[in-house]
Amino acid sequence: MPLIGPFHLRSPAYNAVSVRDLVAGWEPQALATPALLAGDLADLRWQDTPEVALPLAVAPWARRRGVPLLEVGEASSEPGAEEDFRRYLEPYPEMRQRLAQVDALLEPVSRLLQEPLSLDRIQEALLPHLRRYQETREEAFEDGPASGWLRERCRVIADRILDLEFERVALLVPVDTLPFLSDALAGSSATLVAPSAPALTPDSRERSLLDFAFRSEVPDPERLLAQLRELDGAEARYHEANILLANGHGFEALELLEGASRGDFSSPYFLPGYLLARLGQLRDLAGRRDDAVRAYRGVLALDYAPQEAVDAARAGMERPFSPA
Repeated sequence: MPLIGPFHLRSPAYNAVSVRDLVAGWEPQALATPALLAGDLADLRWQDTPEVALPLAVAPWARRRGVPLLEVGEASSEPGAEEDFRRYLEPYPEMRQRLAQVDALLEPVSRLLQEPLSLDRIQEALLPHLRRYQETREEAFEDGPASGWLRERCRVIADRILDLEFERVALLVPVDTLPFLSDALAGSSATLVAPSAPALTPDSRERSLLDFAFRSEVPDPERLLAQLRELDGAEARYHEANILLANGHGFEALELLEGASRGDFSSPYFLPGYLLARLGQLRDLAGRRDDAVRAYRGVLALDYAPQEAVDAARAGMERPFSPA
């Protein structure tokens, strides 16, 4: 099952809930993902992964069902090798030209990522373009610093998958890992089954609306506010408050978040930090400095909060929030 990182938030037909529904429909004995390294799940900061479908929908489902989520990723032995390789080529015009020709193969990938993606579109268009780019890069520069040793790391990941003591495993694979990992698993004892397009469900439609509200571009705020008001849950109130604030209705936004903060806002994983940070800012705008500081302290007291929320809370502790 391909993971497309933050682009799930822009893909209503293949959002985080869609991925969860595919996993649930497969009825796996275990989940495995190269997006996580051994030991990552022991630290709540793993939720800062760009593969948002994992903490947003897949991992909570796995916890509820008692299905293990296994970290099978392999990091590059030199994390900065790709950047160092590009710097190394700077004095060599011919090598720079070759690199530019390889990089040009990423242009169709970039174009695809600007549009909402379905699972079929990922499988039929995005993955073939990624494979062509990666294979051409490998032909030009071998499997080494230029690729972060991607081919070799995929072989290691494949061995870990094949060593798992489960017969039915759902693999959740970042798209840039999927082509070479598929090669590494081909011809093994494993039978690979590609997922079919997920059905649209009320949950996935709701997730799409919340994802849309999360983005800053809201061409029709009144319509979006009306849609959010039809949803229960603190996340909808958080997005509603942000839209109100962005359109000059700070007092209404504050009332809304004050109410949400008195209920359960423990999920999704990012909401406690974001909601409390925004609540502190709104209290600052209302001249309630002591109350604002309490909200900022609440962010810093959480076991986990997104870094952006932590940064906002620390800034708010230093000086009152101002939109400027």
